[in-house]
Amino acid sequence: MYRLFFVALAVVFTSGAAHADDLHQDDWSFNFFNDSRQTVTQISTIQRNGKWSRNWLREPMDRGTGLTLSFKDKGDTRCDVRTYVKFSDGSFYDREINYCGIAIVRVTSKRLTTE
Repeated sequence: MYRLFFVALAVVFTSGAAHADDLHQDDWSFNFFNDSRQTVTQISTIQRNGKWSRNWLREPMDRGTGLTLSFKDKGDTRCDVRTYVKFSDGSFYDREINYCGIAIVRVTSKRLTTE
């Protein structure tokens, strides 16, 4: 599967943890939900050149909100991408995510999951 990569389109949902569009067939886009107790202040990914991307967020993401994000680098074919999510209290997740075939990335106060 091909995976586009880099910072992209972000549309904020007005309702908390809104139902995700069916993005399982679209490897380029996914919904990101903040179901934690903290504000998300940063989402970054490792680019194919091995460097961290800039922050995907233009502004902090309040708890209970969601975004639709899309990878943009048409030359990047990776599915597994190291992802960094930082919260307002300084805590963070830093792990590899397989973005191919998923529709949702969800962060809670205890874990980061995909669906």
